[in-house]
Amino acid sequence: MVAITSIAAAWVRARGTAVILTGALPLGLSLTLFVGGFVLASCLIVVALRPVVRRHVDDPAQWDRVLGHVIGSFGVFFGILLALVAVSVYQNYTAARQAALREAGQITALYRGTTGLPEQVGGPIQDTLKEYLRVVIEEDWPNQRRGALPEASTAIVDELERQIYAYEPVGPQQAAEFSQLLSTFDDFVKTRRERIDATVLELPTLFWVAIWVGAAVNAVLIGLIIVKSRRLHLVMAGMLALFIGLVIFATADMDRPYQGSISVGPGPFERVMDQLEHRSDP
Repeated sequence: MVAITSIAAAWVRARGTAVILTGALPLGLSLTLFVGGFVLASCLIVVALRPVVRRHVDDPAQWDRVLGHVIGSFGVFFGILLALVAVSVYQNYTAARQAALREAGQITALYRGTTGLPEQVGGPIQDTLKEYLRVVIEEDWPNQRRGALPEASTAIVDELERQIYAYEPVGPQQAAEFSQLLSTFDDFVKTRRERIDATVLELPTLFWVAIWVGAAVNAVLIGLIIVKSRRLHLVMAGMLALFIGLVIFATADMDRPYQGSISVGPGPFERVMDQLEHRSDP
């Protein structure tokens, strides 16, 4: 139990380092520091293990043959794990981005749907939609970047719902337009829920523990290989660590869609706001 707790704590510190670096430093610098530290750690493991292997291995040929089978089997499973995790994180990121795009599009559809309503009904709804966009951009998104569920826009959605349902259409044409407006509003509410839920979307901790344990095991296995040239051994370990570090950095950075340097921004809402502002200009 103590070992599992220690591994989990190490993962939190390691992933937290990646998130802090990407949030506080430019992407190029944070990437260099994280991956450089990863490569350095792998090379230090090689340096530490080389004399131990030379001292305890009597038959280098047999040792390398057995170790080759171990590394081959481990590489298959570790590679599959990295690929699955990276694809899953990217799918979460893509889903969050698509939800933001759909929500912005549905706001545009709601705004256009009010143009057929009487001015005393459509005008307040349009003003509420503009206020919603402002709050999402200026208040909701900063909260999402901090990993907090946004709540500022909830009251505006409630007011928008009240305004829409207070309207009583007259005649078949207004009834049809109102029915379409209600359908669009329902879709908007569902998509908004998806966008908000993505704020705390992340991979389970156990997956990250498996990745970091796998990366450590990989560095140890590379360090156990018998290579006459220490420089060549370090180059081999460094190149492999470079690639694994890049994959882990990119995956950790995208793990929460609204945080990190690779994140979903409020761009779709800002563009809709600009369009509506220009539409309102005389």
